[in-house]
Amino acid sequence: MPDKTPQKPDSPENSKKEKVPEIRYVPIEYMPHMNDGDDDEIDLVELAKNIWDGRWTIAKITGVFVAIGLFIALFSPVEYESEAILMPEVQQQTDRAGQLLQRFGGAFGLGGGSQLQAQAGTIPPMIYPRIVNSLSFQMELMEKEIRFADYGVTTTIPDFYENHYSPSLTQWIQKLTIGLPYTVLGWIRGEQHEVQAEDPFEAEFIQISKKQLELIDEIRSRISVNLDEETGLLTSRVTLHDARAAAELNRHLIELLKEYVTQYRIEKVQQDLEFVEEQHAAARERFENRQIALADFRDANVSLATARAQTELERLQDEKNLAFNLYNSLAQQLEEARLRLQEQKPVFSVVQAVNVPSDKSSPRRGVIVIISLCVGIIISVSSALIKSYMRDKKMI
Repeated sequence: MPDKTPQKPDSPENSKKEKVPEIRYVPIEYMPHMNDGDDDEIDLVELAKNIWDGRWTIAKITGVFVAIGLFIALFSPVEYESEAILMPEVQQQTDRAGQLLQRFGGAFGLGGGSQLQAQAGTIPPMIYPRIVNSLSFQMELMEKEIRFADYGVTTTIPDFYENHYSPSLTQWIQKLTIGLPYTVLGWIRGEQHEVQAEDPFEAEFIQISKKQLELIDEIRSRISVNLDEETGLLTSRVTLHDARAAAELNRHLIELLKEYVTQYRIEKVQQDLEFVEEQHAAARERFENRQIALADFRDANVSLATARAQTELERLQDEKNLAFNLYNSLAQQLEEARLRLQEQKPVFSVVQAVNVPSDKSSPRRGVIVIISLCVGIIISVSSALIKSYMRDKKMI
């Protein structure tokens, strides 16, 4: 018979005890690199401590760099920079197609939107820097005599650097350190003095020695001609060891550039002018001969009684008139050629004349010292931190 004894319901306390989850602890092995992600953060306190610990090393290295900067600032050669600003004349295209190309060519990528677009047969101003850096221009510029006021001499640049200029202490050190391999290599190779046969084309080539090429490279580094394409202004700068010499060389540079540009622009017109002058002289001589022949015939035939004499007179008169018309036409062409020659001569408007600099352009001693100080601090702090890191990793 089944037990019908009523059972007691579970009490709330018993139900709570049964619902408590069982917690089990599993032992694991500790790995030393489990928390490496936290080490990526920079500990500023530790960083400051490492810098403070290496303060004497930082001070020594920074002091060495500052001393080097002071040495360079005090013993570097003093240089002066002369500047001039010009506005070269640019002949614009005058035909309608050229004007349309100039106005709208830039929008279509045709290169016609520039204000410096020059007419055919002229030199665009953006070519001027290339002209100045050419060998022929540099060699002709070196032949100009200039006044070195601080040295008390008037001479050319090659003679100045060879006989009057003494390199500074920093230049000697640079030559004995960085430039020593090149100097030794030059001694080993030596100068080649070979006797060569006469070359019929020698006048058509530019032949320079290695020493001249080195001097040209030195001058190129001291001369700059820059064109501002927006304003069309041409700026020429010359840097030398003497203020007066820098100004004079800048003046010679501008004058020589004008000669080169003028010679190129008037070359064709000059040839046309010379041809017209020759034809004009020949036409004038021919006209004068016809005049004399006509006058002689009239003197010899005063009465002109025969028809043959009248015909001869008319023939001489026609030849004289033809010679006069040709002579008159060539005279007009000659005047037109002279006008074209004058029109083709370029004009350089001076915006700022060549100046004699009163202050040196280099060395900038304050900037040199500040840069050496900053470099010294960066290198010394970096070396101190690297040394501290290597000590922590037990690498040293």
